[in-house]
Amino acid sequence: MEEEPTGKMGLDGEAVRQLLQGAVLKGLDPHALLRDAAIDPAVYGNARAAIDGQALVRLIRRIQFALDDVYLGFFAQGCRLALEAERLLSFLHCATLGEALRVSIRFTDAMSADVGPGITEEHGSGLQHICKYQTIPGVNRDILVWIRFVWIYQFFSWLIGRPLVLRGLSIRGPRPIQENGFDRFALFRCPVQFDAPVDALSYDWDDLAVRLVHSSIKEYDDYYASEPDWFDIPDRGPTWRERTQQVLIDFQRAGLWSAPVEVVAARLRTRPRRLRQDLSLEGECFQDMRTRLRGELAAAYLLASDLPITEIGLTVGFSEPGSFSRHFYAWAGMTPSAYRTEYMADAAKVGAATVLLKDRRIA
Repeated sequence: MEEEPTGKMGLDGEAVRQLLQGAVLKGLDPHALLRDAAIDPAVYGNARAAIDGQALVRLIRRIQFALDDVYLGFFAQGCRLALEAERLLSFLHCATLGEALRVSIRFTDAMSADVGPGITEEHGSGLQHICKYQTIPGVNRDILVWIRFVWIYQFFSWLIGRPLVLRGLSIRGPRPIQENGFDRFALFRCPVQFDAPVDALSYDWDDLAVRLVHSSIKEYDDYYASEPDWFDIPDRGPTWRERTQQVLIDFQRAGLWSAPVEVVAARLRTRPRRLRQDLSLEGECFQDMRTRLRGELAAAYLLASDLPITEIGLTVGFSEPGSFSRHFYAWAGMTPSAYRTEYMADAAKVGAATVLLKDRRIA
């Protein structure tokens, strides 16, 4: 059955086009690949069309098999599926996720000069998995980073039999914006830093100690044959980060821009110390979140409205222009006027600002 080309939430047709760039450069017909994956070719390049998480899995597998390349033709030197099977065998019999991660990284390092993974400890709180991708000209590197992180997240979650609890993601590219409002990074359920110096996933130590529940290639093949939904977010209830962020936004809409942790904790029916601890386990800091939310809103007003800077400062709770400029500089690394000048011509940032402002505009 073919996918409905319009009126759906999911990965839009422009992102689908970008995922197929490597295959197109190798001479393959993108419409044929889409048909082979039971997806309406009308999706291709159409920002108003979308595919769901199951269709995405079918498409990725179809591209990989057509090219015999795990990395979808995005590298000068790809990785044949036979090598991927050998890599899986190298760590499926590991005892824990942490052991499997290290074995996988060593194997990947030896497979291709275009992929340079590495791991570093994060001040004793977890492990950072840095991914370095050297893509060929003519492809969108950001879409490859996203799909590889989706695969890592989904595959490691499958390995341990439950969703990973990531402490955070670092993304070198900008926040992607889709016309249909779909947030392709929401499925990770963790803080995401865009325009970061590296592309990386941050794991929690507790997850790294979890034992694997799958150990064979047949189980792996059966997993993909079942067409898992990579956009399905398990219903674990809202995280402390999500709940705290919503309370802070509600307070900011009411004009309380620097709500104390005691007030927020009371609204959430917990204790301040416990709230800080729970946020820390999710890779978040209460004060940083509060500052970020205020800075994000100010930045959105700068790019998505024509309000004077002084009025924007008043709107986000600063009575003195100098105070607004100092706080904004501390958050963004530049003055409000410099920020507006720097990014007003950046369509992606203006688009993101427009979406954020629509969602969080102060009444």
